This record gives sequence, C-alpha cells and structure tokens, in this order.
Amino acid sequence: MPSISEVLRRIDGRGYKAYKDLARASEEVDGVKVAVVRVQGDPFAPPSVVRLEAWMRVSERLTLKAPIAVADYIHRILLDEAKRASMRGVGEGRSGLLSLPRPAPIMVPRSAVEARPQGMGFRVVARLWVGLPSRRRRVMAREAHELLLTRAPGAFTRSLMRASRSRGLLEYARAWLEQEYIRGELRRRRLAAFVGDGSVLPRACGGCWKPLKGAIPFESPASLRVEVELPTGRSITGMGVPLGLALVSGPAFHGKTTLAEAIYHGVWNHVPGDGRELVVSREELFYVESENGRWVNCVDLSPFVLSLPGARESLRCFSTRDASGATSIAASVQEAVEAGAEVIVVDEDTAATNFIHRDFWAEEVTGKRTLNPLSEEAPEMAKSGIGVVAVVSGSPQLIARADAVIVMDEYKARDASGYKEKAAMALEASGYKPGGVPYEKPVPRRVSRPVIYEKSRVKGARLELKGAPQPYIDLSSNKQLEEEMQLVTSVVAALRIASRRGVVAVEEARRISTMLWTWDYSWLSAEPGPDLSYVRPLDIMFVVNRLPGLAMEALGG
Repeated sequence: MPSISEVLRRIDGRGYKAYKDLARASEEVDGVKVAVVRVQGDPFAPPSVVRLEAWMRVSERLTLKAPIAVADYIHRILLDEAKRASMRGVGEGRSGLLSLPRPAPIMVPRSAVEARPQGMGFRVVARLWVGLPSRRRRVMAREAHELLLTRAPGAFTRSLMRASRSRGLLEYARAWLEQEYIRGELRRRRLAAFVGDGSVLPRACGGCWKPLKGAIPFESPASLRVEVELPTGRSITGMGVPLGLALVSGPAFHGKTTLAEAIYHGVWNHVPGDGRELVVSREELFYVESENGRWVNCVDLSPFVLSLPGARESLRCFSTRDASGATSIAASVQEAVEAGAEVIVVDEDTAATNFIHRDFWAEEVTGKRTLNPLSEEAPEMAKSGIGVVAVVSGSPQLIARADAVIVMDEYKARDASGYKEKAAMALEASGYKPGGVPYEKPVPRRVSRPVIYEKSRVKGARLELKGAPQPYIDLSSNKQLEEEMQLVTSVVAALRIASRRGVVAVEEARRISTMLWTWDYSWLSAEPGPDLSYVRPLDIMFVVNRLPGLAMEALGG
C-alpha cells in the first residue's frame, strides 16, 4: 500500500480527481498513524476523511474505567486544535480545512474520537474532515503534505498531550462514573429519574446548552428526597421520581416544563459544568408529543382508541398517512413501548388535550366516546411496568391516581401528593368512574415491504427523501436528540433497516445501538466519517416509524 508522501509526489499539479489515488494510503508520523479513508471529488464537495491513531498515557487509573468520557474530553480539545491548525486562505472551496463536528454537552460514543483502554493508557482513534487543497482544481501537493502529515497529526498529538496533563480528564471520568452509578440505582430503587439537589435546570435561552446564570438551584421536597452514596466517595441527595404515574404541575412559567426537559434529557450523561450532571433518568425513558399529519404504520392503538370512523383496518394494526393529534401521540406511545421504553414523558403543552384526560361534557354533547385517555390508561400501564411522567396544569383525573404529584412554584419543587385524596373525593362526587382497559404491550413488527429511496439528506431537523410518497419528514419531535450527529446516525440506521425485507425492526435497532456503544460502525459503514454518534434503539425506531412507503406487519399477525 503506497504512502501518502509517495502518492502526493506522483500527483502534484494534476487535476483534482487525482487525489482519489490517496484512498487507503497511509503513513506514520512521530508515533501517529495517518490514513486517508475517504477522498472528496471536488474542492467544493463535502471534505475528505482522515483517520489518526496514537497511544496516550494517563496518570489516574480511574480514567481507565470511563473510556467514553475520555474520548469525549479529547474530542472537545481536538475541535479547538483542528480549527487552529487549518490552513486559512489556501486554495479554493474547502481547501485547507481541518474539522470535526461540535459535540453537545453530553458524553456518548462518537466516531470522531474513540478511546480504547490499553495498558496504563488508551489507544485513541480520531477522524477528521480534511479539505484537500487545490488551485484552479489542480492538486497542491506541498500544501496537502503539510496538511495531512504535519498539521493534522500535530493537532492530534497536542490534543492528547493537553488531555493527559489536564485535571479536566479526571473530572469528566468521575462525572461519567457517577451518572452511570445513579442510573443503576434507579432500577434498584424503582425510580424513573433522579434530580440532584443543587442542579441548575434552566438553560440560558431556548435551544441553548449553557445553564442560565443566577438560576435557582433545584432543591428536592423532603418527602421525595433520596440519598445516594457514590463510588467516587461522596454522598448526594436529590428527588427520586417514582416509577409509576408521576405528575409535574404548577402555574404557568414556574418551571414545570423545565423540570420535565431536564428529566428527558437525563437519559444522557452530561459534562461537568452543564448544571444537570446529577439529573439522571433511565435510558429507556422517552418523550412523545402530538404530530398532526404524521405517517403511522401498523401500530396497535387498541389501548387508547376505542373507535375511529371509517377505519378499515383493525385498531391492532392501524395505519394512516395523516394522523390526527390524538392518534399520532397514541401511536408514538405504542411505538416507544415496542422499542423498549420503560417511561413515557408527556407535556400537555405539546399533546392533544383529549389524549390527556376525558372531557365528559364533550362526550355528552357528541354522544360518543372514542378515546381511552392517559388519565384512564396510565395506571394500567404502570401495572405492566411502564411509567409515565406527565406535565399538567391540573387534572383531578390524573392527580387522583398519581403515585406522586410534584408542583413547581417559582422554580421550587414541593410534594403535593396529599391532594390525591381530595381529587378522588371530588371525582367520586361527580359520578366519575375510571374506565381504563388492561394494558398489553404491543408486539414487535417486521418489515413486510421495504423501501429504498433515490436520495436522502438530513437538513436541520428535517429528513428529505427523493422519490418518496412524502418528500420530507419533520423529525423535530424527538426532543431528546442533542446533536446533529445523533440525528444523522438515527437516519442512516433507520434507512438500512427499512431496506431489508422480513427483519424485525426493533431487533435490528437494538443490534445497531449495541454496536454503536462499543464504537463498532461496521453495520452502517465500512469506514465512517466523524459524524456518527451513539443513539438508542428508541431513537432509531423513531425514524423507522415515520418513513413513508415502508410497510410493516405485527409478528403473529
């Protein structure tokens, strides 16, 4: 296999496409292995990909237990070093670029940087976007040599040195280990989530990552406070959200949605300084909302929908190209449970009202009852081990049957579970009788009619599909994806699943997710770029369930 230097000497001054000869060329520079794994076809096209590999020694044994945190920390340093090492003003298009994606404030496995324990250190692999330089679409070999064999490995080496000498590396490892330990405690204590005392929940602005300066730190109500002894030697306290039906209530603008957002983002481990390092949820917790007009494909709606006018298919295999607010969120709940969700999070601000609770006056006016709302079905779901966290202004139907009622008042939490009895008495006086049906989890589905689209592209939170019955899909309702890399990975995985007839979709999603956790991208790509990130089976199935033209059928159906 030729070296990078040999190829560059041979192609100097030739047309830009001669850079293709660099594919799979490699070279070692000062202990760093450099390999070109993808070559762009044009200076204005998406950049090439270079793989860098070296060993990094660490001084603290604790860091060896948290390789994902180590990789994340190196990623953030390398992002800065790569930007500084870029060759600005050389050539045309993306010439001279050195870059990698910007991570969100969460620690997850990413293809951009891998760190595998080896001895008293790590074998670190990094993947960079590189803009191979050209002028008038001619190869600039000298500049390319500097970029590939001096600047890129230099930025990588400096990143490893900075990381190994920084106290921050140990802080990241500790934060990772503590959050993973708390997540294990949730299952042992039958909790859906833990919100640590002193956590800063509000963000600086809508869509911002940074914590709000001057925000009131979270303090748990005494009745819901639990204590956790961490393996790092310290003891913490915080609010334990019970696994069952937990309500978050309170006046408008007082922090109930902020608390819910912190809980559903708590499925990821957060970096030190984020403010939510001690907000930890079960990984199998999933947020849902209404999505008018979404595609629904053979979903069992029978627990929530009693009847639909003109429904041609059984409610146990309901399909539509234009779901209503209530049917879309009911489908999302069922799809999530099928994909392994153990807790569902719902906010009344983004859910259909008739899905939250029964409207007896409307039933009297219309003479019909078509839905089994959450107020009826959540207690039945709890019996099957599926918890619900619901954000509501106030609903006696839900309060009366809740396992916990948390009221946010001026961003301070208090336990209002004592109102359950009063709510139950008021409902009984009104003649209300719960009408939920026993809850059965939906069975897995397999791909019965696969789809392969002419072309797909992720643009913002939208998936564009050329040649599909629906030209684009809005994926913004998965609020738990924190970075574009996660959305891209979910889409790539979903499209692979959708192209294979007969596969059980959720089984494939679990297989892919498990591989991603160990930096194994072979199912998705022979050699990935730096833009893939770990996602859960829930996130992959979220995309699969919205793909137009795909047909699925229930196993045994």
